[in-house]
Amino acid sequence: MKKKYHIITGAPSTGKSSVVKELLNRGYVCHDEIARQVIKENQNKDNNLLPWKDMLAFSDEVFRRMKILLKEIEQQETETCFLDRSMVDLIGYMNFAGKEAPSKYGETALQSPYAKDVFFMPFWEAIFANDAQRLESIEEAKNIDKALRAAYSNLGYNLIEVPHGSISERVDFILNFLQKKN
Repeated sequence: MKKKYHIITGAPSTGKSSVVKELLNRGYVCHDEIARQVIKENQNKDNNLLPWKDMLAFSDEVFRRMKILLKEIEQQETETCFLDRSMVDLIGYMNFAGKEAPSKYGETALQSPYAKDVFFMPFWEAIFANDAQRLESIEEAKNIDKALRAAYSNLGYNLIEVPHGSISERVDFILNFLQKKN
């Protein structure tokens, strides 16, 4: 059976990480957002690996780590896993920042074993909050939502919009969708 890598994406502060944590709690293999990890590692360092300092350098580092993660997942026995964001997100964020994303991002994403159905967490103002790594304003988050939708659609992915609701309801929606697909 072919491995299935399910992407959970959306604008900042839409509940992605909470949904991924709940999937993990329910016994699914999940992988945290790499971009957030890169930000955490570099916030107090004197380098340019932050999106607000050098979007391309930051994105290239995230891309490099995403490729490593995909190779690691391929070696695992698990057939299904969930990813908090993907390489396609890099394209959306680059476009949001007014930068052209390197073609390798899209080319590699299309060659990767990502499922074509992508779970999209729409912007949700009621739960929007900033933190040490999430610095975007509400207006920026709305524009990121649009840029991500465009990036995924342009590469032929099918966005499955996860309705607003409790974390448990959102996880149930995702799992029910996948059960119906199989």
